[in-house]
Amino acid sequence: METNTRRIAILMVLPLVVLFVALTIFPFLFMIGASFTRYNLSEWRAPEFIGLKNYIKIFQDDGVKSSVTFTILLVVIALPIEMILGGFIALFIQNLVGERIVRSALLLPMMVPAVVAGVMWKMLFNFEYGPVNYLLSLFGVQKLSWLGDIGYSRLAIIIMDIWQWTPFIFLILYAGLQTIPQDFIEAAKVDGANRWQILRNVELPMLQSLVSITLILRLIDILKLFDTIYMTTFGGPGYATHSFSFYIYKVSLSFGWDVGYGSALSLVLLAVITILTNILINRLRLWEILEV
Repeated sequence: METNTRRIAILMVLPLVVLFVALTIFPFLFMIGASFTRYNLSEWRAPEFIGLKNYIKIFQDDGVKSSVTFTILLVVIALPIEMILGGFIALFIQNLVGERIVRSALLLPMMVPAVVAGVMWKMLFNFEYGPVNYLLSLFGVQKLSWLGDIGYSRLAIIIMDIWQWTPFIFLILYAGLQTIPQDFIEAAKVDGANRWQILRNVELPMLQSLVSITLILRLIDILKLFDTIYMTTFGGPGYATHSFSFYIYKVSLSFGWDVGYGSALSLVLLAVITILTNILINRLRLWEILEV
């Protein structure tokens, strides 16, 4: 009886396992194999094994260098601003009059579909008729080519990323602040601590793990950034606003059909995300040990 029940259970699970293997494991193994071949769909030729040439090409590719540079700019500039701004807003709106309404309004950018947000920002940054240039002209600033200049286009993507993802960080930190026992805060007030001392010595230490998790999630999102760039600058001008993910798309599916090289780039991106995530997780574990 038990044997029959086990067989029925296996048969019921088997289709899901087959589907999982077909949609995830097989494509991943195929990508690994393709990364060692010259496999360009536009050449009408069978894949040719070339060893590590695709991986060596990565270090010589100007597109990769520009993509890495722009991704680092996002991590260094956008991510800290999002963390600070999201945390400040989470602290500021506590016990504010109309807190629920303000909280709901702050989450709107995160709920706007990427396609809609991209079209909206493209209109806002329009050189001739965009509201952004109009507002700047009121202060005597000449029209800026937000999506056509290397520096301004990068700044525009950074602004869009901050606008879209600060609410996400705010939501996580706000939820974390609500879990802090009020007894700790009241005890600190009784001891004569001011608002800054409560934040530094009570709230931030208790939110440390949550901040680390938020950093991990946002770092992974930045490394995978694609939709905003696709809908606004399409990586231009030149390679100025190429993220690593968008460059993989350009190489593999858009301007080129180089599946072999695109597979190598994808595996490198996967390796970088895995390494950075493990580093941050290990630091999180170290903080937990030190707290104990």
